[in-house]
Amino acid sequence: MNLPEQYLKKMKDLLGTEYDDWRSSMEEPAVTGLRTNDLKTDPGEFLNILARSGFSDMPDRIPWIHNGFFTKDSSLFSKHPLYQTGVYYIQEPSAMTPAELLPVSEGEYVLDLCAAPGGKACQLLQKLNGRGLLYANDLSASRAQALKKNLEMAGAVNAYVTAEEPAALASHFPGYFDKILVDAPCSGEGMFRREPSMASFWMKKGPEYYQPIQLEILRNAWRMLRPGGMMLFSTCTFSPLENEGNVERLLTEFPDLHLVEIPDHPGFARGITLRTEECVRLYPHRLCGEGQFAALFQKEGSSEHRTYKGTQIYEKNGEIYLIPSNAGPVPGLRYLLTGLHAGTRKRERIAAAQGLAQAISGSMWPKSVNLSCTDERISRYLRGETIFCGPSEIIEGGPCPLLSSALTGGQTGILIRDSSDDRLHREQRDAGGRKKARRGKGKVMTSGDRNPAADPGRKRNGSEFGGMDLREILILADGFPVGFADPAANGMLKNRRNPGWRI
Repeated sequence: MNLPEQYLKKMKDLLGTEYDDWRSSMEEPAVTGLRTNDLKTDPGEFLNILARSGFSDMPDRIPWIHNGFFTKDSSLFSKHPLYQTGVYYIQEPSAMTPAELLPVSEGEYVLDLCAAPGGKACQLLQKLNGRGLLYANDLSASRAQALKKNLEMAGAVNAYVTAEEPAALASHFPGYFDKILVDAPCSGEGMFRREPSMASFWMKKGPEYYQPIQLEILRNAWRMLRPGGMMLFSTCTFSPLENEGNVERLLTEFPDLHLVEIPDHPGFARGITLRTEECVRLYPHRLCGEGQFAALFQKEGSSEHRTYKGTQIYEKNGEIYLIPSNAGPVPGLRYLLTGLHAGTRKRERIAAAQGLAQAISGSMWPKSVNLSCTDERISRYLRGETIFCGPSEIIEGGPCPLLSSALTGGQTGILIRDSSDDRLHREQRDAGGRKKARRGKGKVMTSGDRNPAADPGRKRNGSEFGGMDLREILILADGFPVGFADPAANGMLKNRRNPGWRI
């Protein structure tokens, strides 16, 4: 591998006697891996699933990632139907480390500040286990779209995706988050083996370019960290200027921060200065992975424990979401996802959304069809085609626990979001389910606002007002949902998988 001489000299100064081993490791193939989704399966069951799918060469476990596996050929897994179910996420092993090291508990409010494409955000989501709140942010709106898809595929029910400058978030969320991950943009020295083209970019924008950008991001992250909260700073570079240099600058600038020692593991190296020995470095010649740096901070003080208060319905532009009851979207921020996307209003019904399919299991929906990953119909469905099934293949399930009666019919109230002043309030309906329409800019209503032009004069009962269409069929691949289909005549199932997800 051809690497810049200037870079090689810096690595020789950094590594000393280990330089030759590192240089040899750079000629070896890059390492690939995957991480199972704790919301859908566990590592042991995952191996059983692979065996049932015909895999004979089982992947090996990653010692320092509780649900991580090394893969010999990642293309086998990227093309497998189970990838589309969100059962696992393809990710380089060292890149799994930062989110693994951040101690997140259920019910906490967590921020992934530089989150795209979403691998680390999905790890944090799984630690929350459906409780609390995850904000996943990326400055680039296009990259945030990939972030949104990966979180929805993983089964997110309590995540917001934003595309904002860190300073803009900090102005809205001072002292708000219990845990923050800052996987900062960097010179990428630790990824040269995996992406050799990055070495040429290093010559144009190296550590001196990225160091002040990282420091400013960390300053804004500190502003958003609650007293007693913890922040994990990581990069995929070896540069002391970007890594230990920024850690020491942050400790000097904010005396209420201190480092928390990251547990040792075979192959981990420590920070290279006396003040940063609690940090860890990952090198490709020391373990099976690419380069990584991680530092764990804690802010002095303590905060009151937050109580989980369930979800509420939120509608914007005809899209129905379920959001945490005590943490609604903030006006003025650019959101790409607000909680669980449950459905889309279509005249007299709410059509179930792809996000809802990914967040439930077959037993959580009235009707489903479970197809083997080797069944040709699964491949056709994932491509967006219509498929067929026989009556005996329809599986009867139960009600969806994520959907309240306000979405399935029979409610007596409606939750309204007034985006003009950020108020949430409830407006009562009469016994027939009707209410006086609220008109005006900025009024976003949930669960039952009727369009009088759609069917003028028709009387409706309470269950007809915007209820979820429960006739739809949930399509499963070896027991894991991949989307919905509309039943039609002669066993035909019309494809309703998100068009942007089709392969």
